[in-house]
Formats: sequence, C-alpha cells, structure tokens
Amino acid sequence: MRSRGAEVRDRWRTPARRWVVERTFAWLKGFRSLRTRYCCYLVNFMGLLYLALACILWRKLV
Repeated sequence: MRSRGAEVRDRWRTPARRWVVERTFAWLKGFRSLRTRYCCYLVNFMGLLYLALACILWRKLV
C-alpha cells in the first residue's frame, strides 16, 4: 500500500482507493447492536449485519 502522502501527491494520475474498508466499518459502527455484540448467536449477528448493510446501501442509493 502507498502511504497517505503518496496518494495525495499522485492524485491526478491514479485515484486513491484506500480506506474503503475503514469507511465501511465506520458506517457499521453507527449501528449500536453491531458495535457491541449483544446477540449470543452468530445467526442473529449475521442477520443484523446484513440488515445494517442493506440500510447503508439504501441511504446511498436514495
């Protein structure tokens, strides 16, 4: 990975594609039930994760 300064310097040649995952995790932290894992079962947690991702996608599309 390139350093942050190298991405700013090379912005005109190639767009920076870094921090996509970190940004997505930051959006997921907005959902309180995912931030602190309250549910005991993995199935319930995965259901909440999919619901949160669907809500994020809906916000971006609308």
